[in-house]
Amino acid sequence: MYTPSWTAACALALSTLASAQTPPGSSPSASQNLAVSYNGTQVTPNVLLPQPLVATQPSVTYSSALNGTYMLALLDLSISASSYNASGPKAPGLEPCRTTRLHWLQGNVTRASNGSLVAGSAPIAMYAGPMPPLNDIPHTYTFYLLRQPANFTLPAWDAGRDLLNASASARMNFSIQAIANQVGAPVAANYMRVQNAKNNATGTASNGTCPSNSTTGNAGTPAPYTGVAATMGANAALVLVAVLAFALL
Repeated sequence: MYTPSWTAACALALSTLASAQTPPGSSPSASQNLAVSYNGTQVTPNVLLPQPLVATQPSVTYSSALNGTYMLALLDLSISASSYNASGPKAPGLEPCRTTRLHWLQGNVTRASNGSLVAGSAPIAMYAGPMPPLNDIPHTYTFYLLRQPANFTLPAWDAGRDLLNASASARMNFSIQAIANQVGAPVAANYMRVQNAKNNATGTASNGTCPSNSTTGNAGTPAPYTGVAATMGANAALVLVAVLAFALL
């Protein structure tokens, strides 16, 4: 009886981890899949896609019924903090000394009868294709589907920016957590990795270079998350607890 219990525990714990549709260690998180397609190529969680493929705006669908109005967002969670020179707190990225950049924010989104997500207005931030730097690690880009309440306005962290300009530095250090704090956790999500098209390997930089004045979050800002390594360690501990609990049954 010991072996089946152990197997069942492992299967249950691993399936829970596998169901996540956002990168391990990131916040906010979602367990429901958002279907994203680039010219017929489907995005699956953590897939590595070529940079030219993701240069133009994808099609997005959602399998379940949606009532009301929603927002679509795409963020790079792997921006080196050293490339953002402004002082003050940084929205945390996936690794130490990484921050974020907004690549797309579309409001007034509704679901069509075929599942397609349709925009009812011009974007708040037009789609800008991923452009990870040369010789850096593949960057992680996360799609979020969030509810859009009536009379929604951007939270203080993200407000007052020139988001229409795709190349504007105002898109740096954007906090999706601040929006989630205001409207609730994402309904669905998905994520991919993209590497600079000229890179031949996985990159040489494991972390962003920490600027001397770098700080991540403060008491008045969205709560930072601890990054992939720490969270995966915590998840591993939860898996072990689940395994042991089932094994003792």
